[in-house]
Amino acid sequence: MAEARCIPFKEFVVLQRGFDLTKKDMCEGLYPVIGSTSIIGHHKEYKAEPPGVITGRSGSLGVVQYIREKYWPHNTALWVKDFKGNIPHYVYYYLQTLNLGRFNSGAGVPTLNRNDLDTLEIAVHPLSTQRKIAAILSAYDDLIENNMRRIKILEEMAQALYREWFVNFRFQGHEKVKMVESEMGIVPEGWEIKKLGGIADINASSLKKGYEPDEINYIDIASVSTGQIDKIEHLAFADAPSRARRIVKHGDIIWSTVRPNRKSYSVILSPPSNLIVSTGFAVITPKHAPYTYLYHALTTDDFVGYLINHTTGAAYPAVNSGDFENALILHPPNALLELYHTIVGDLFDYKQIMQQKNLVLCHTRDLLLPKLISGEVDVENIDVRMHH
Repeated sequence: MAEARCIPFKEFVVLQRGFDLTKKDMCEGLYPVIGSTSIIGHHKEYKAEPPGVITGRSGSLGVVQYIREKYWPHNTALWVKDFKGNIPHYVYYYLQTLNLGRFNSGAGVPTLNRNDLDTLEIAVHPLSTQRKIAAILSAYDDLIENNMRRIKILEEMAQALYREWFVNFRFQGHEKVKMVESEMGIVPEGWEIKKLGGIADINASSLKKGYEPDEINYIDIASVSTGQIDKIEHLAFADAPSRARRIVKHGDIIWSTVRPNRKSYSVILSPPSNLIVSTGFAVITPKHAPYTYLYHALTTDDFVGYLINHTTGAAYPAVNSGDFENALILHPPNALLELYHTIVGDLFDYKQIMQQKNLVLCHTRDLLLPKLISGEVDVENIDVRMHH
């Protein structure tokens, strides 16, 4: 294998601090403004050409982003101004292995001083090897991105049907149904308004003292984003946090009771054994309506607004289980709910399969990345077809 060369970091790439922009300037324009971990706005002008590689300078250190369009690097970030002839995609993966967070030089806010990096000795592969490593790893990233797009389409299809039938009331046979007044506005005759507590159980089961399993799969609030579970931790129960108490099963919906405006919720499908979630979630177990319907009913803007209006506590705004129990929910006839579940249940299952695939792909990529960069996995004899 062509040997990696040891060089000081400053001969590998030139990192430069991004440029400041006022909040107002980040409200319009074509070009993404890239902060320490993500796109934080858009602007009329750009400062850098693609491909771009950018990492956090202040606040969040160590997150590395690859940019495929003209962009404005924000001053909370460091961007690669000069790749010095190295393959940008390789640089993107390489920086991820450097654990940049350890160069924190800030007292309060974590800050990355690029001068500390310049003298760091690093081992860099020749270009032919860089290309292969970048191609292997980006194949994983492309698959993950593709699956994310498919997941988004499945979600949009399910939501569109929900809106069509249960918001616009254009369900099958709607022409023959009279509309009547209700406490939730005008609804089809025969549809009921019920409290959520009447059609679902809230926090039905928790681990009983003395009956805890030896090992659990645990989800905390930070591991759930809007509509998806990002991480499940496998733990010995003895090491689990004291909040690890709520038992969840297939079809349950979990909703973070803290800061509901962040919309941390998900439906639980085909869970691993002994799946336990934090007591910071409300666990909603459907009884008289399928989870597909309840999931969409409990994630509308109206429902989120209801929760936000019921939060108490200034520093740590939260709702309680009673707020969930008392929420008003439209309850259509069972035949219609069953029909909806038949159609949308399939979409949920496909989405679940894609999410499982992505967890495996992410895991494999994260295992491979350091091994490829360190040379532990030799790519010399791998024939990689370039697609970039």
